[in-house]
Formats: sequence, C-alpha cells, structure tokens
Amino acid sequence: MHLPTGALKTKTIRLAQEGKSMRYTCHYCGNPQVSSTDRFCARCGAPQPKRAPAARFFLSILYALILYAVMFLVQNAVVTLYALILQNQLSFSAFYSSYWSVFSQYYLPVLIGADVLLLLLYFSFYTLRGKHFGQVISLSKMPIAPAAVIFAGGAAFQVIVSVTISFLSQYLPVVEEYGVESSRAFSLFGDNFLLQLFYIAVAAPILEEVVFRGLIYTRLRRAMPVPAALILSSLLFGVAHGNLVQFVYATLSGLLLGWLFEKYHSIWASVLFHMAFNGASLLLVYFPFDALLFYALLCICAAVLLFMFYFVCKKPSSGSAREEEPKQERNPL
Repeated sequence: MHLPTGALKTKTIRLAQEGKSMRYTCHYCGNPQVSSTDRFCARCGAPQPKRAPAARFFLSILYALILYAVMFLVQNAVVTLYALILQNQLSFSAFYSSYWSVFSQYYLPVLIGADVLLLLLYFSFYTLRGKHFGQVISLSKMPIAPAAVIFAGGAAFQVIVSVTISFLSQYLPVVEEYGVESSRAFSLFGDNFLLQLFYIAVAAPILEEVVFRGLIYTRLRRAMPVPAALILSSLLFGVAHGNLVQFVYATLSGLLLGWLFEKYHSIWASVLFHMAFNGASLLLVYFPFDALLFYALLCICAAVLLFMFYFVCKKPSSGSAREEEPKQERNPL
C-alpha cells in the first residue's frame, strides 16, 4: 500500500486520554502500540480502522455471533426445505426405498446454492450500508510466490492432521466414532467427483473464510487486541464444525488461518490455505495405501509445512520500507 508523504508526517490524532484507550497492533506494520483512538499509526503513518470503544466489547462479540447464526440458519433452512420438497414429491413406498439415494443426488448442488445465497446476503447487507464489501473482507491482491507456498502448506497440513486422527483412532473411541460418522456423511455427497471437489475445495472454503476471517475476525479486532480476536474467531470456527474432533483441529486451523490473514492483510491467504486443506482431504480418500509411500509423503508434508512457517515468518514488516522514506527526506546527505 502506497501512502502519501503527508500521512507519514501526520501527528497521531487522539480523541481520549491514553490511559482510557485500548492497545492494538497496526494492520500494516505490526506496531503493537496503536491506541484505539488513533487515526494513524505513529510508526508507518497508515490509516487505522475505526475502533469500537471498550464499552462495546460485548456488542462486537454479539455482532460476530449474529453473523455466525445467519450462516448456520440459512444453510440448515435451505437443506430442510429441500428435504421437505423431496418428501412431498416421492410416493409413500418410494420414500422408504429410495429417499436417501435421491437426497444425495442433489445434496451437493443444494449446499452450493446455500453458500451462494449466503454470500449474496452478506454482500447486500454491507452494500446497503454504504460499505465496499471487498474492503470489509480485505479482498486485496496477493503475490504469486507466497500464494503458492501457502497453498502447498495447506495440503501438507491436511496430511499431517489426517495421519494424527488415524493414529489416535486406535486409542480413543471418540476419534474412531468420528471416522465412522465422517464416512456416513461423505456418502451423502454422491458419486460426482468434480462436484465434490468444487464444494469441498472451493465453495465451502470461500464462504467460511469470508464469514470467519473476513467478517467475524475483522469485527472482533476492532474491539479487542489481535490475539483475543484470533482466539474467539477460531473457537467459533471450531464450534461451527459440530463435533469434538473437528472442533479441536478446526480451532487450531482457525488460529493458523487467522495468522495468515493478519500477516498478509488479504483474505486470499486464508482462502488458499483452506482450499488446499479441504481439497487434500478429498484426494487422500483415493490415495493408494502403501506404508513406505505413506511415510515418505508424511515426511515431505512436514518439510513443506515447516518451510511455509519459515517463509511466512521471514516476511518483512509492511512498515519497514515506509519508515526508510521519511528518514531519507530528513537526512538527504
């Protein structure tokens, strides 16, 4: 982001005393000393989003819960409506003999339609309020190199999670039961591989990232420090998956997705990771099991994930280059 020279020299505007304001991290340079009343970051000069005062802390949490509730209710309402329509169209005998086969035939298109409907609802809501939806969810461009590394890291993380779940299922009944329930749920997706891949690796990740990172996390970040916003949004993300096993790894994944989103200031960072993570889960179903090949894949994925962490962590601060500009102006010699 290019900032005008004047913004770099603008003195931070405070609307309340320092002792009565909360501390935040600058979204651009990582400065942890930004006050809730600052218009601009004192280090890099970047304009800061309007922060909700501390008194509205719980209102921001309520706002996030409403965003999540809308997603939950719309998805379930669409699926329930589809089930009722299907039930009325089938005869009494066909209802018991072929209901689930017919239901699974159109289940994925219905889920995709529900996701599209939700995105349209969120887009319309913010547009009618006079806000640019792309800016609200940080829909900004991302360089190809980090995008490729993050995508590879998402697939590698899925392999490691799958191996961990497979190992724990031998010792923990709850994990073993989760595997059985997942197989039953997957059977509802039918036999169309391309449609499965589109929903699991494209439609679902886009919707979930728009809701949990683009809307919920950014809203919480306005009312609390970044770590607290990351934890709360990740817990909501875990709860949304509906069972204990998925709650654990979805919460951990949510922390990682939020970190990527915060690091690159773009929702594409978390979307790409999420797409690769979900897509790899589908591809692993068709992966031929061979002990030697499997352990070789696991080692490769561990190396890829470590490289992703190294690559993202060494990313220079967004404010570094900006801090050098005023220094050159003040000291031209």
